[in-house]
Amino acid sequence: MCLRPGPESIVGPVLLFLRTADGSADSTAPDMSRSRHIPEAVRRRVEYFDGQTCRECGRTIDGVSLRKHLDHREAFADGGEHAVFNLDPLCHECNRAKGDAPTERTNALRAQYDRQRTEIREYFRDTDAHIVGNDQLRTPQEEGYLALRDHFSAERATQRPAIVVLPTGCGKSGLLACAPFGIAEGRVLVVAPNLTIKDGLAEGTFSGTGNFYHFCDVLPPDARLPRVVALERGRVNEEDCRRADVIVANVQQLQGWLPLFPSDFFDLILVDEAHHAPADSWQNVNQAFPDAKKIYCTATPFRSDERPIRAEPVYRYALADAINAGYVKNIVRVDAVASEMTFTVEGEERSFTREEIMDLREETWFSRGVALSDVCNETIVDRSVQLLQAKTRRGTERHQILAAACSIRHAEQVAALYRSRGVEAAFVASRGMTTEERERRLRAYEHGDLDTMVHVGILGEGYDNKNISIAALFRPFRSVAPYTQFVGRALRALPNGTETDNLAHVVAHAGLNQDGHWQYFKHETEEAQVLADLDAWAQSHTEEGAGDTDTDASRDRSESDPAEVTSEEIEGFDVDAYLPVEGAEAEEAQADFAAMEEALDSLREKGLDVPDADHLKREIVERNHPLGDEDLPPPPNRPARERQAYRTMLNHAVRRAAGTVLHRLDLPSDEALVGVVGQGDEANNIEVVIRMLHRRVNAAVGRDDEATGRNGWSLAALKTAKERVPDIRDAVLAHIEDAGGNEGPEAPDTAPSPGPDPSDTEPQEDAWTADDVDWGDPFSSSG
Repeated sequence: MCLRPGPESIVGPVLLFLRTADGSADSTAPDMSRSRHIPEAVRRRVEYFDGQTCRECGRTIDGVSLRKHLDHREAFADGGEHAVFNLDPLCHECNRAKGDAPTERTNALRAQYDRQRTEIREYFRDTDAHIVGNDQLRTPQEEGYLALRDHFSAERATQRPAIVVLPTGCGKSGLLACAPFGIAEGRVLVVAPNLTIKDGLAEGTFSGTGNFYHFCDVLPPDARLPRVVALERGRVNEEDCRRADVIVANVQQLQGWLPLFPSDFFDLILVDEAHHAPADSWQNVNQAFPDAKKIYCTATPFRSDERPIRAEPVYRYALADAINAGYVKNIVRVDAVASEMTFTVEGEERSFTREEIMDLREETWFSRGVALSDVCNETIVDRSVQLLQAKTRRGTERHQILAAACSIRHAEQVAALYRSRGVEAAFVASRGMTTEERERRLRAYEHGDLDTMVHVGILGEGYDNKNISIAALFRPFRSVAPYTQFVGRALRALPNGTETDNLAHVVAHAGLNQDGHWQYFKHETEEAQVLADLDAWAQSHTEEGAGDTDTDASRDRSESDPAEVTSEEIEGFDVDAYLPVEGAEAEEAQADFAAMEEALDSLREKGLDVPDADHLKREIVERNHPLGDEDLPPPPNRPARERQAYRTMLNHAVRRAAGTVLHRLDLPSDEALVGVVGQGDEANNIEVVIRMLHRRVNAAVGRDDEATGRNGWSLAALKTAKERVPDIRDAVLAHIEDAGGNEGPEAPDTAPSPGPDPSDTEPQEDAWTADDVDWGDPFSSSG
């Protein structure tokens, strides 16, 4: 029916389909809020895509003999929307002849759209995607997929998006690629925060010669890959979009496309780097497709502006687990600590002791003075260069430095400091240089022609270069989100590298006051080490044993700084590892090595020919290097694969619960629990806690009277048991704390504890500039 601009197009109320409180359709209540007026922006887009040709008769609409009308393919009275893909230009003759009735053309279009929707739904439902039990996938990819599938298949009390949290380098893109299979019932929209990530998803993950599906054997070579369209103005039309199974766009670009799509065009929306989701541009996407299922994926589920991410937590894979599994590099913080610093403000000098420095670093003027002072920058440069040289000398892979600076001028100065030390360096910024020059420098960096890249507001998120192993901070981050994103650039593992190669360093100055961000970043350190101990313990037992087991500003630095460090005396470097680099028994091992050297020296003094101590130490380390979990081949059919996967997840959940219990108890010795809550035959605290957890897990699902392992458990029992683990963990912790050495051992259960399962395999930062805050008087005695 004709809908012409102007008052004549606004007619009386019509019968529409509305949503009632329970979400069902109400066909009796007219929607008085819907206007028949088609927005001008939509009209312009219809003309851009369809031109001035009548879609019914094919004649050119010249505006004189033939006037232009816009017609809804799905009638407005039947709920049709003012979406470009639901509107056709018609001449006035065809519009009058058509009236409210569909034509042969519109009926054919509707039938075609129905066939396309059915084909897409059946593709994602029926394709035998090898996800569950695929040993080419990483643990968080398989577990995350199962958690999402279960979430969307269950009756949900809320329509909020589901959110999964995976550390950088653990396979977020792969999880997004897996998510549609078994979950999507229609077309999928993938939303990325920038062009770099969008291109990587469209050309590297969902399609291309090295696509994720073939690389990880998710789909066989002869299977049809999802049809993928990357939105590009002037290169993509309606037919492309309707034929696509998956449409990929970056969020800024997508804003101009939203008026084209009807609200039911997508069934599933996948959001990468979802910590941006509260921003208005992302919320526009949510509002445009209110009934679509939504999955948020991020490494940093928090924002620098503290706006909440409203989503339902479905799955989280801890950084501690990622390091322990070797998915990402281990990480060490190296902070320069000064014994004395001298500040100069307008010619006045004042020196501060180490204690005063630690107190004053929380002041903005102080951390800013440290960031912009050549003296402190030289300290960070020298230390990062030393680490780069050591990594190059001891490792087998290429290593590079990524540095974060305050401004373009600051970045130029930092890059010059690196070059003065014989290190090839350049800088890139989000503005102040041409795109061609920025890309040229990045290509040189990625090719290995540059050792160091200093960035200002461009490489903090979505930039992947596994050779980055040193993150050098020359600026303070105000919040943990951009700090975590920046540090994450150095975490991608080097698969063929040595332990030295897979150790990342974060180099900074203590005066930058980044301590709080680091502590948040590494809050699971001790628990992660317990997890490593548990994994080592579990591998030594059989199934019959003891356990089943920022957008940075690019403005130049102010010409007159409120405060600058003119000299400092560095007393040393504060080194803090995320996971202990030398392992849990580092101190005892070093003492034993010292005793070995003394014994060898004693033998040598007696004239005996003895081996070299350093050679022996190296051999001992090599012989005792921990092995990773052995992956078993996938079972031959899907039901068994799924049940086996949940068996593995249950074992992992129990061991992680044990790690949490032991970490919170902070016991004085390895056998402290054996005589308190143990059954007497356990060798250490780990066995005590593991056994208690497994007994209670078995009892929780009515399996405490079985003497066999969990091979006979049903899928439902395994799922229920896994869901009960957090409550059981808290109960075990409370039981041990209540026992406190006064109660006897826990009463033995009728069934022995099952052994370890052989299947068990394991807006950005707000702008920071020199002039956007009131620095105050650093030498003032007030405040």
